[in-house]
Amino acid sequence: MTLGLKIKNVSKIWNPNSDNPVEALKNINLDVELGEFVVLLGPSGCGKSTLLYLIAGLETATDGVAEFDGLKITAPSPERGLIFQEASLYPWLTVKDNITFGLKINGMTVEKREVAAERLLKLVGLKGSGNNKPHQLSGGMRQRAALARALAMEPKVLLMDEPFAALDIQTRARMQTHLLNIWNASGASVLLVTHSIDEALALADRVVVFTSRPGQIKSEIKIDEPRPRDLRSANMIKLAKRCEGLLAEEVEKAFEEQELS
Repeated sequence: MTLGLKIKNVSKIWNPNSDNPVEALKNINLDVELGEFVVLLGPSGCGKSTLLYLIAGLETATDGVAEFDGLKITAPSPERGLIFQEASLYPWLTVKDNITFGLKINGMTVEKREVAAERLLKLVGLKGSGNNKPHQLSGGMRQRAALARALAMEPKVLLMDEPFAALDIQTRARMQTHLLNIWNASGASVLLVTHSIDEALALADRVVVFTSRPGQIKSEIKIDEPRPRDLRSANMIKLAKRCEGLLAEEVEKAFEEQELS
């Protein structure tokens, strides 16, 4: 049996029994191999985030099935860590206690949590910040803390919903580098949602382009370029133009739908 993430004929309709049902996803088929970095790219409202929530076990599909390591996903699991656009840290806890919150719930001793916290703080570049509260950190530092919290549970899959969208360009670039380093060290699969073509091309082994709503997979682009990537190279510019071409029609459709609704 091939292990990893398998999405089979998944569709999702919000409010199916109402007068205004919304078809978010339609017939999605996607496999993500262990250790693979996959980026979902598409116009706003095309169901990319919905797919992450289904994989995280926070929502259920209307049709089809999502499986991980051969088992149907029916509930959240530490094996599948979800990181939102906002860091969503507990403001009353220190950074260290935020990071080890899940470990505490699982019954890990204080001594082992201290060791884990120091290791994770160093891994995400926050060594020395463990006793700070979240409001004392910059936006990029808070997202690194959220990443450390997810990594504390040693997930096999990291699900990331536009985690760097609110950051400035320089901080975003540094966070992308941090993420690639951590991904290489962890061996986890990553499924990341973004609207940025540059971010997708900088990070992904494979870019999955979605149509406008209802979201369907329009195209998949495999990227074999070594990292770090020069997005100004001839090949990367060619890939960027390909992504732009694939997205242009879908973005136009999304705008037309909004105008008609």
